Amino acid sequence: MLTAHETIGVALDQFTQGVMPFFERELQAAYGREWRQTVRSSLKNERHSQLPDEAFWDAHAILTVMWDHWNAVFRQRLGLFQRSLVSELREYRNLWAHQTAFSEDDAYRVVDTVQRLLSATGQAEEQLEDLGRIKLDLLRQILGRQMNDDLIRARSNRERMVEVGLFGVAGCAIIATTVLAMIPKNPLAGLILCVFTVVVFGYIVINRWRSNPPVHGVHECPKCRKVIYSEICPYCEAPPSSTIARGTSSLRLDTLRDATSARI
Repeated sequence: MLTAHETIGVALDQFTQGVMPFFERELQAAYGREWRQTVRSSLKNERHSQLPDEAFWDAHAILTVMWDHWNAVFRQRLGLFQRSLVSELREYRNLWAHQTAFSEDDAYRVVDTVQRLLSATGQAEEQLEDLGRIKLDLLRQILGRQMNDDLIRARSNRERMVEVGLFGVAGCAIIATTVLAMIPKNPLAGLILCVFTVVVFGYIVINRWRSNPPVHGVHECPKCRKVIYSEICPYCEAPPSSTIARGTSSLRLDTLRDATSARI
């Protein structure tokens, strides 16, 4: 089972393979046989502009060229809606390259966007079929996980209601026994026991009713899809590395200041 980040990477690879024939044809029709040199010159500030041709044309380069040369080349075949899809894919590709954590909804959106953009080119039938299967797999994962969560929630609610009912019956039984047997002989002690029973059992019932279904054993985090061993995901709850770096730098700076003050 692929993670959301891996699924987006697969979708971007499918986009690169599927759009390349359309991409080359349109640029060659606009700029002639020297279209590669023309396009590369417009990307002279890109860090990978010196890469060989087969490595240069990745999703990042293709999307950048489509965006920069839209009016001169691609608007003849594609519309404003497809231009918005190109913009969206550029944003997701940049986030993907920076190892951003994605949800399954993000992965489905990227796959759907790639499918729509490739469909507009009128080619890439093989890639469109693969993207369709990926979308179905994502839907199965999402729906299957939702069904499991619903079953766990329903089972937990049944157990909660049974426990709340048992605690309620036990508390009422204690109060009834106290009223019938103890209050006629010692009203003050019986009243104190009734109040104590109501407070204790009321506290137990309220806490049990508000509690969430427990998570036991090894399971996947619903956000980052990593395998975890506790209810709180250490990957999602961990502080950003930049915060740690700033904290470390501040600590070193404070230490340096203290040492300087001591020498003075």
